[in-house]
Amino acid sequence: MSQENVELHRRANEAFNTRNVDAYIRYCHPEIELHSAVTVPGGGLYRGHDGVRRWHRDLEEVFGGEIEMIPEAFFDLGEYTVTFHVLQGRGRQSGAHVGTPAAHLCRWRDGLMVHFKGYVHREDVFSDFGVPQDAWNQSPAGEMSEQDAHAGS
Repeated sequence: MSQENVELHRRANEAFNTRNVDAYIRYCHPEIELHSAVTVPGGGLYRGHDGVRRWHRDLEEVFGGEIEMIPEAFFDLGEYTVTFHVLQGRGRQSGAHVGTPAAHLCRWRDGLMVHFKGYVHREDVFSDFGVPQDAWNQSPAGEMSEQDAHAGS
């Protein structure tokens, strides 16, 4: 089941990158709790499908339509999955290009994301999860090259 969750996480990221909110919501449980690290100072909390829609609007407010997650690695942690990616975008107000390493932790139940938390410091995802750093330095589930990340686009 957990490798299936990694595939669901990949597909959810692909839906995010299309900026199609309804496609993204198909991967979300109706009672999802989503913690964003980039929408408001100090992070934002969003609940349910309406919250996911508000999160997408808030992201657009910050980045305009120019935001993309470029995956680097996925980690299979059973009912949890983690992705390391580069978040790229352009500040809507400043016009400045942003490219920063980031991470997402997702918990899955019955094929749907019930919890999402974004991190701007990758090491924080595993310390929050209680996994020692030496354990997460091991091989992730499905390392991807940049070429693999862009295949089919």
